[in-house]
Amino acid sequence: MDELIARLRTRVGLSAPQAETAVVVLLAFLDKEAPPAALAELFTALPDARRMLEGTAITEAADAEDTQYLGGMSRLMRVADRLMATGLDMTQVQTTVREVVAFARERAGDGTVDEIVTGIPGLRHAL
Repeated sequence: MDELIARLRTRVGLSAPQAETAVVVLLAFLDKEAPPAALAELFTALPDARRMLEGTAITEAADAEDTQYLGGMSRLMRVADRLMATGLDMTQVQTTVREVVAFARERAGDGTVDEIVTGIPGLRHAL
């Protein structure tokens, strides 16, 4: 995951703490939302990803009303909010998501990532 963090620092202009937080926020989101089989394949291809999540305080504590009416889009907006809280602007949030997805494609392959993207409502539109 060090390579991904360095990539975000170079391509998006994030600081090391911002890049690491962004990766953890996105991994936590995927851990909760992605189809289990595809997630397992992704974590096999990115062995350090699971370790990054262990011991983090990031949770998806969505209230039922938000998720009932807005579903995946509400949860995607919460991810964007978390990233912006670390100082990223919306362009950096979008670029960060795209870079993480591109990195995942390089490591886990198109099929796995496509299954994740299509399995999470709204994610396809965020790319």
